[in-house]
Amino acid sequence: MNFLGIDTSTRATVLGLQLGSEVVDRTSLDVDTHSREILPSIKSLVTEVGISLEDLDAIVFGQGPGSFTGLRIAVGVVQGLGYGLGIPVVPVSSMACIAQSCILPVNPPLVFVGLTARLEEIYYGAYKFEQGIAVPVLPEGVVDVAELPQLPVADWVGCGNAMPGLSTKIQESTGVFFDHISSDAVPTIHNLLSLGSFKFSRGESVGAMQATPVYLREQVASLPGNR
Repeated sequence: MNFLGIDTSTRATVLGLQLGSEVVDRTSLDVDTHSREILPSIKSLVTEVGISLEDLDAIVFGQGPGSFTGLRIAVGVVQGLGYGLGIPVVPVSSMACIAQSCILPVNPPLVFVGLTARLEEIYYGAYKFEQGIAVPVLPEGVVDVAELPQLPVADWVGCGNAMPGLSTKIQESTGVFFDHISSDAVPTIHNLLSLGSFKFSRGESVGAMQATPVYLREQVASLPGNR
């Protein structure tokens, strides 16, 4: 199967192809020019590996949470390409991709991902591993650090750019201790495509025009108590 992977939820442009079992990574870090670069980069990538867009079976994309502008750009590109090519698209949580990077080869722990939002608010997610794939153990959300949900006592790893400055408060709020902390906050193309391939195999793809970003802050604002 041939998959194109795209994630622009951060300042990086995470981009690559999966051709059978081979992954070609063309991620650009520390850039903020998604709108100008993404389409030329895709065209250059498929030309480089000697295929055409028509050879793709699906497009895997990071649906957030993350940069509002970056997510809108990715979804627009995915909708346009997927619709034009007549192929499905596979939405993947960008935080699950980060959790995937924390997997250990033996006895993988549970993983908490915390990404900075504003002030002491963070986007958060908690994941376990099934068949080597990060699966959420509670819904992703965005809250003040002091309002994080309690987590079950177990072996936990903490990932994300909120970890260096807020790990102590996160541990106090969740009631768990992190055995290891990583500041990784950019999804990798390998993890994006791994999760996307897994979801595709389970029939979890959607039509191109059903591609939507996840804005966790909107979900919070829509709750009755927050209106």
